[in-house]
Amino acid sequence: MKILEKSSSVLSNWEVLNIVREQKAEYEGTDGTGRARPMPANLNRILTDVESQLTAASSPLSSAARGRYSSAAYRALFTRAKAAGFAIEKAELLMIFNLRPKSLAELDTIMEELDSRYDEAQQEELLAIVRECLGPVDEGEMDVDAAAAAEGDGEATDARHDLHRFGGAQVDLEGMAVQA
Repeated sequence: MKILEKSSSVLSNWEVLNIVREQKAEYEGTDGTGRARPMPANLNRILTDVESQLTAASSPLSSAARGRYSSAAYRALFTRAKAAGFAIEKAELLMIFNLRPKSLAELDTIMEELDSRYDEAQQEELLAIVRECLGPVDEGEMDVDAAAAAEGDGEATDARHDLHRFGGAQVDLEGMAVQA
């Protein structure tokens, strides 16, 4: 691989995952050419590590959600957000696509000065657009805001602490595992 022009574009995690899989298929001979060749050990390790990071259970590209990501989904997210009147920077849109925010807290970490740019109703509308374009929260995945609302206790607690009440791992407020 030769880099012709550095920093000419930014890739989404979905695009990187596709490139990694294409590279592996090229060396394995499963890319349609039937031409297998030995893969350098360091390249194999890098490709495997990148693929496992991008498809981890906590990633939007995990096996459960992978089918929702495509170039069409990215275009739909951009088009829907723009049509709804959101002025989102390209970098912010890429981060939304990569991280798939499920709550206002996650969205706030992605977008600069979110509270001063949009009121809470607009923020919820943006999350609805994300759900529409990239799919709803997975069945086995707990939406912490929805869980807190369903619980109805009204106390603001750490999301990791909330998860243990809904069948997740038992953790304390610092996120450390607790012996049962």
